[in-house]
Amino acid sequence: MATNLRCVKRGYADIGDGLQMYYETMGEGYPLILLHQSWWNSFEFEKVIPLLAKKYTVYAPDTLGFGFSQAAPEGWEFTDFTDSVIHFMDAMGIKKAHFCGQHTGALLMADLDARYADRCDGMCYGGLPIYDEELRKKKNALRRMIGTNQAPYIKALQPGDVIGNESGLLQRKEDGSHMIEYWMEQMRENPDSKLEYVQRAAMANMLHYDKGGADAITVLLAFDLKRALKFCTRPSLQLIGSRDCVKKPLFETIESASNLMKSEIKRFKVIYGAGIMGWLDYPMEYAEAVLEFLADPEGYEGTTGRELELAMREYLIPVFDEITFDDPNTYPDSE
Repeated sequence: MATNLRCVKRGYADIGDGLQMYYETMGEGYPLILLHQSWWNSFEFEKVIPLLAKKYTVYAPDTLGFGFSQAAPEGWEFTDFTDSVIHFMDAMGIKKAHFCGQHTGALLMADLDARYADRCDGMCYGGLPIYDEELRKKKNALRRMIGTNQAPYIKALQPGDVIGNESGLLQRKEDGSHMIEYWMEQMRENPDSKLEYVQRAAMANMLHYDKGGADAITVLLAFDLKRALKFCTRPSLQLIGSRDCVKKPLFETIESASNLMKSEIKRFKVIYGAGIMGWLDYPMEYAEAVLEFLADPEGYEGTTGRELELAMREYLIPVFDEITFDDPNTYPDSE
């Protein structure tokens, strides 16, 4: 899978050890690298690439194990996936770049900033996810126990069994109905997105799990993002989809993630209506925020004050013991 853009250049970068990474590029100017979420690939940025390419040379690689890139080597951990981005930059002759990323891509960006700050410039994070600590470790341990992404194909399961907390780990069935499960998962997660995008996301999931190799989802669950964020120093913009899944109680707030960074410039922008497929559904809004921030990180205002506070108070699912009420209105007897 890739974008359907006709105006991009497509190719493979030799990143060492016999590994090749698929990428698409468009535009001229300072490099801007887009890092997609799991289990998708560079198609996620199809709508924003032409908008960002008016100002930058945009690169959209498929992380190893996804899209048209080959499988990641067995035994890779999350930081190996990060290192592969550096190897991609080396192969393309890119010394330093701006970055945008969503979910897994945002995690890769944080690790890049923490360990390769000299290769990073402006950092635009989409849905930077700090998992609930207990949930993160439990999910990682469970996926390790069952054999990560190979488990559905090599273990004896009952027909239709789903392993773990993601239906991506789904047993193949003779009637092909497991493909419907992939489809329904994407429909549940992206109810307002175009059916074209839902279909391509479901196809991306199936393409990923047919590759084998190290699984980025499993290894990212072992990655201690909080530990890495303390070493992040580059100017950062947190792009917050108002309908994204990165919310309490499954995740900590994006503001709390930003607060752990050592960056002197930290900004926020809420993209209203945007969910997991925000870059596809709201390309103009994402591109505008990215372009304005990268043009003037210090002068960019974004979302602040009460508006940001309200966004950070939203939960993905209700936790009734944590419900609070406050009255923000002004009255004649208000102090």
